Amino acid sequence: MGLVLLVFAAPLLQVLLVNRSPWGGPDLVTLAVVWLALARGPVWGCLAGLVAGLAADVTPPADGTVGRTALVLSLVGLLAGRWREGGAPGAARWELPQSEPGTAGRSLMLAGAAAALGTIAQAAAAAGLGDEPWASVLAWLPLTLAWTVVLGALAGAVLLRRRPSVLEPRVAMRRV
Repeated sequence: MGLVLLVFAAPLLQVLLVNRSPWGGPDLVTLAVVWLALARGPVWGCLAGLVAGLAADVTPPADGTVGRTALVLSLVGLLAGRWREGGAPGAARWELPQSEPGTAGRSLMLAGAAAALGTIAQAAAAAGLGDEPWASVLAWLPLTLAWTVVLGALAGAVLLRRRPSVLEPRVAMRRV
């Protein structure tokens, strides 16, 4: 529930806190989508990307093409959720029991890669659609990318500790 609320609050926090700071900061909207996708899967990630992206597109000062961020973040949420599940349908999940070595490293790399993909894809879409000139994008991209990847990897570690090591099947309906 907390991650869903973060998806709704992230665009507002981005505008009010991060965009006004002189030292730059992470892309909170991308991070919220990646975190939800890693915690809940591709459907939730795609839906969170659509909702958070549309909110980010219309939150003042809205200066770009409406729907650009929503498209990018819905694809990033979908991909992050698919990476979490192991890729193709029917493939083995990437999640390993927490006792096996390398699980933390995979989770950190996955969260960092998804956060980097989201930031780079948004920068490319902004410049590609003519909303920002390439020089402007290249000026803010390195610092935002560094912040976002570091926080994305840290969140991957937190999500790994919160996730149960053994997945139990849920019963949708029981016969009486």
